[in-house]
Amino acid sequence: MRSLSGASRKEEAMQSLAAEVLRVEALKVRLGEHLVLQGVDLTVEPGEIVALLGPSGSGKTTLLRAVAGLVRPTEGRILLGQEVFYDKRGVFLPPERRNLGLVFQSYALWPHRTVYENVAYGLRLRKVPESVVRERVLTLLDRLGLTGLEHRYPGALSGGQQQRVSLARALAYDPKLLLLDEPLSNLDAKLRDQARVWLRNTLKATGKAALFVTHDQAEAMAIADRIALLHEGRMEQVGTPEDLYRNPRTLFVADFLGNPNVVEALVVGLEGPMARLELVGFPLRARAMDSLTPGRLAKLVLRPEALRPAGPGEVNTLEGELAHSLYLGSHYEHWVRVGEAHLRFLSPAPVRERHVRLAVDPESALVYAT
Repeated sequence: MRSLSGASRKEEAMQSLAAEVLRVEALKVRLGEHLVLQGVDLTVEPGEIVALLGPSGSGKTTLLRAVAGLVRPTEGRILLGQEVFYDKRGVFLPPERRNLGLVFQSYALWPHRTVYENVAYGLRLRKVPESVVRERVLTLLDRLGLTGLEHRYPGALSGGQQQRVSLARALAYDPKLLLLDEPLSNLDAKLRDQARVWLRNTLKATGKAALFVTHDQAEAMAIADRIALLHEGRMEQVGTPEDLYRNPRTLFVADFLGNPNVVEALVVGLEGPMARLELVGFPLRARAMDSLTPGRLAKLVLRPEALRPAGPGEVNTLEGELAHSLYLGSHYEHWVRVGEAHLRFLSPAPVRERHVRLAVDPESALVYAT
């Protein structure tokens, strides 16, 4: 047998990885008269977890369904490695031939089949020998913490257990890509927080690429390697959770993530990447995220966690009257009236004074053109 050199093995491994990249290119989907996706581009690398995030009607579920083959696009291409799933020139691979693992929001388990039978179902459809079926199913159940539950029916399982069975079934026949639609939405709040850690660790352990839809920002940030944020059928920004949060390219991204304060301020001048602003008579410096024009109003984004009570001598400050405070257990949420605006900020301690002076780091204040 011919032996491969180190360089040849590396090249072969890179080609193998490249073969599993999901590529969505200039994808358009029209449902009736409505153009739901308007030229979307996205890649998902092998082993990568990508979250599709956005408001209702942004097109995230339609994009997932188009990759799955459950929706037929209008234009563009979808490829997994060298295999073409869809091409506007006439290629449309049916869902059953795409070798994808699907995890539905409702889990879609057979209620009359046991856990073992649910997970084994796809393997048996593919005529896999029963000895192989048994080994693979029991291995998956053990890996997902379901050992001992193989003879139970879905109705006798908790929501978290049903979710794991659904994922085990999707993994059983070794799919090239996992697609998950709101995988944690049916869990209660406490279990959902725990499941985020479990789901990310499980997906990373499989080495499979995963694309999942969620409306929950915290879920997307906790689980995904990258977030694809959609808005009105277009891809607004794609990047790591930290990049989207700290460096939002548009006002929509900045306003959508984290529920920030967004107020109008006057642009006084520009100093390289920074802008000098005036807000109700208070001078501020902020990061200019757009092309700004001195003398015009702009949108200033101040995240609640970036605001803090100002210490003696601090600059880049605002002053206002405390409107109300809420005790939320781990922290307090305070609202300060500054002119006509109400600014929300978070604090580990109560605020006793009526008059409040707030400071913000210029790098944490973002300003966009209106």
